[in-house]
Amino acid sequence: MTKKAADLTEETSNTNTLVDTLWNQYEQSLEWSRKYRESRENAYLNAVKQTVSVNKQFRSTLVKLYQESRKTNDGIVKGVSGTFLKRDENSYEVTEQFQDVSNRLEKLALTPVKVTFEYLDRLDHNLEENSENLVKYAREQRSGWEKVTNQYIASARNYQKNLFGRFEESYKVLTNSK
Repeated sequence: MTKKAADLTEETSNTNTLVDTLWNQYEQSLEWSRKYRESRENAYLNAVKQTVSVNKQFRSTLVKLYQESRKTNDGIVKGVSGTFLKRDENSYEVTEQFQDVSNRLEKLALTPVKVTFEYLDRLDHNLEENSENLVKYAREQRSGWEKVTNQYIASARNYQKNLFGRFEESYKVLTNSK
């Protein structure tokens, strides 16, 4: 191989190396942004799941608080009932009525709370499910576009290599003709 041919190959190789380096850096930054986006989506899903979990724990705490207040209420009702029974032995009916009224008031007061808790449970479940579906759909859509983007990058890289190769050849022809 002559010295001229070796120089031509070396310059073409340098140009190809430069083009490859630039495109490799672009591909690395693109890959980094894809991974970063995926980690953000995972963090979002984790935040939603943790929020749902905290909400469930909060409602569980409220139920336990209610159960403790119910025990206290039962103790008060038994104390008042016992007081009625001590005063008058015919007050057994009054005591039963008092306990019946207390139970009915408790059920009446508890109904909106139960409905609210059921509604919040459904809301939390739907939020978690919809978030997962949204992320899944976005990833599927992005996957299709990533294939197109990767093909475009490969084509653009080859096109630039060919273009710079032609520029080099034209320059060499121009400089050799002088």
